[in-house]
Amino acid sequence: MPPETKTHRLLRLILFLSNSYPKTKDECNSFLEIKDSAFYNYRNVLVDTGFDLHQKEGKYWIDYPDQDFQVLRNVLHFSEEETYLLSRSIDMIEEKQVCATRLKQKLATFLNQDKTIETYIQKEKSVIVQSLRKAQQQKKQILLINYASGNSQTVKNRMVEPFEFKDDFNLIWAFDTGLKQNRQFKICRIEDVQETLLPWEYERSHRSKPVDIFRNTGDLNKQIEFRLNLKAKNLLIEEYPLSERFLTKINNNQFVLKAPVAKYEGPARFVLGLYEDIQLIGDFGFIEFINSKFKKYQHF
Repeated sequence: MPPETKTHRLLRLILFLSNSYPKTKDECNSFLEIKDSAFYNYRNVLVDTGFDLHQKEGKYWIDYPDQDFQVLRNVLHFSEEETYLLSRSIDMIEEKQVCATRLKQKLATFLNQDKTIETYIQKEKSVIVQSLRKAQQQKKQILLINYASGNSQTVKNRMVEPFEFKDDFNLIWAFDTGLKQNRQFKICRIEDVQETLLPWEYERSHRSKPVDIFRNTGDLNKQIEFRLNLKAKNLLIEEYPLSERFLTKINNNQFVLKAPVAKYEGPARFVLGLYEDIQLIGDFGFIEFINSKFKKYQHF
């Protein structure tokens, strides 16, 4: 597994501290899988390179006082995959440290005015996105009209507190005041929105969940492990670039992927599509999930 570089961790930390709510040192350490000493080192680097890093009551965040300069998560919306690929590109010019530092700072202060957003996203959803963004900035609740949920198979109104955009404005993390939990909502499933004057009530509970290497969202509480040949390994990296971080080389034609995931569905689709090139190792839950799929296919 290629080592995660300092550049990659710094970019991830910038994004993490720029998103929606302040983070504690322990949250940062857990997110980056680092120790206290490394966190303080990265903190000093951010301060030394001009980032407006704030600390209050043990929590950290990066502030952007000029309204014309928005956080990366607005227009650029760097995903974990894009951050990883970008960091590898920056590392190629790391010997020119001034250039690399300027690039990182420009990425973190990308010009993002409302007019830019209007041209960036599709016109048919720009009004909805702008209303959600306004509610996010003003910390107001907003009513999603006729939201079509794929999980509950229902279409109904949802009162939410939107706090973090994802995936190029295609997704919004918000706290559902009815369910009393954070949920991810797809913009395309929102028929309309109705602005309200109600302030946020549950800001302390606002938390987005991570995305695994197969682009599934949720707690990374499941483990998968399987052996791949060279063909499967190449396809895996091409389709899911972050998987490279979790690959171990056995020989020129044998590799092992061992990674935490949020759901089994993502890796299962990949494994079932290349079952002749893959050998399952674990965990037990994943093996059982694959076996259940095979049984359904046989019945079909």
